Amino acid sequence: MQRIRDGIADLWNRFSKNEKTFFAIYALLIIVSGVLLQPKFYTQQSNQTNAVASEGGTRQYISPVIDLNKATTEELETLPGIGPSKARAIIEYREKMPFTKPEDIMNVPGIGQKTYEKMKDRIKVEGKETNTQIVTAIVTANVGNTNAAISTNNAQSVKININTADFETLQELPNIGPTKAQAIIEYRNQNGGFKSIDEIKNVKGIGDKTFEQLKDLICIN
Repeated sequence: MQRIRDGIADLWNRFSKNEKTFFAIYALLIIVSGVLLQPKFYTQQSNQTNAVASEGGTRQYISPVIDLNKATTEELETLPGIGPSKARAIIEYREKMPFTKPEDIMNVPGIGQKTYEKMKDRIKVEGKETNTQIVTAIVTANVGNTNAAISTNNAQSVKININTADFETLQELPNIGPTKAQAIIEYRNQNGGFKSIDEIKNVKGIGDKTFEQLKDLICIN
């Protein structure tokens, strides 16, 4: 060890003053660069680690099943395809008519079959039978120039006249949103009304599956 030290000292003494100055400056630059760049390196590493952890957390996140009649706006927004607007629409809908089954969410404007398929494993409706008994449905039908309000404790016993129902009333039917409600009105205006309930399948966007949901809830007179 002593020989190594003596060798280094001897080598150092052989350098000229300018050479010693150059090496001193070079060593100082290395030290300063290390001090300045090290925090940035660790910051980048930390950010990358946090990003990976965040992505990993998203992939591993398992949300609980939520009750459509009790969920808060924040909870509803965790559902696939549900943002702030649709979350508010769900709450507004249930304030007028509580959900009796998960499928009822398709009655909310802007939520169709595709969105329901994405979220169906994450939603539920507790106390289904109780809700059905206490819900009072108000169905407004436009007969000529007269609006008739019909209240009932059994919503399924009330049929909607697809020849006279207005835009809002048609949307109370399962899987009928604003677009399909407008299409029904345009069809009946162009064809002089529906001659049978089966004819509603001629309306764009309404097929056999939707008709099966509607057939016991609609009439033409």
